[in-house]
Amino acid sequence: MKALTLASYALFALAGACATTASGSKARQAETGAGVDLASEAAGAQGLRPIADAKLPDKSCGMVLWTLEGRRPAAVFRFVSGDQAEINIAGEPVTLKRIDYAGAAGFGVFEQQSFASGDGVTVDVTARFGLGFEGGAYLEQGLIKVRDNKGWSMVSPTAGIAGCKD
Repeated sequence: MKALTLASYALFALAGACATTASGSKARQAETGAGVDLASEAAGAQGLRPIADAKLPDKSCGMVLWTLEGRRPAAVFRFVSGDQAEINIAGEPVTLKRIDYAGAAGFGVFEQQSFASGDGVTVDVTARFGLGFEGGAYLEQGLIKVRDNKGWSMVSPTAGIAGCKD
């Protein structure tokens, strides 16, 4: 399945979503480093930013999630099954490793997944599998919760796709 087609499906799935941020939850303590400082003025003002590369590599499965940036959808999270995830927080790219998962699964993706970076950022991703299409499925009613190791967090609604690329 071509990346353009997958992106088109995801944009369609996101058409009614909106973005928001919230704070107040305690973070799970990560084992290393200071991490991205989500409590900084820059992070609070910018929140999740578009990732540099939203395409799945050839011969891989995974997921891409979008949220609204202003009035336009922007890819803010990518996970390649069996590899790593990527997110951009206030202009700082963060590489994540999946540490936990639960729920229904398909294409190497689960309805509930937790990720962590080596420097203390944790990301919980939830999404429901929706309508399927050749090589994938829509992800609906998604939510990304990002926390740093100091306890600050942000939350953003998302939609996207899970699938495999030939």
